[in-house]
Amino acid sequence: MVLSTLTKTFVLLFISIWVSGLAHSNEGGRFTLVPQGGLVPFEATCFDTEATAKLLTWKEFLAEEMKSQCEFEKKTLLLDSGLVIKNMQITLDETQIRYQVEIDTRDKELEELRKIIKKNRKVNMPAVIISSVVAGVAIGIGGAYAIEQLLDK
Repeated sequence: MVLSTLTKTFVLLFISIWVSGLAHSNEGGRFTLVPQGGLVPFEATCFDTEATAKLLTWKEFLAEEMKSQCEFEKKTLLLDSGLVIKNMQITLDETQIRYQVEIDTRDKELEELRKIIKKNRKVNMPAVIISSVVAGVAIGIGGAYAIEQLLDK
């Protein structure tokens, strides 16, 4: 009994799938409304109103479902690309801030070096050279005089 019901269910499922394929084919299958207990002028499989409606609207249903799926995927891609752009903007902003800090640090160091150079330039170089030469000559003459005095004793 159970096997017979299972077989009938399988046959009905197979016929439903096969007829569903025929309902969407371009071969122009025949369709007629038959009142309950009526006769059909050709060999046929009978469906109730709901099953017939589902078969007739299956193509439109699939089109709407695919359209919804496509819209969902499109929105997902837009959101993903928006996130990528935001992350890139954050990275760019952070890089610009780091760059500006490095430039400011370099400018401060250069300014300090310029101040040191200005302080060193205040010394009159010709005067330093002349005084160094005079001091060197004086030390040399003084050393020679001291050695001469030591040797004379």
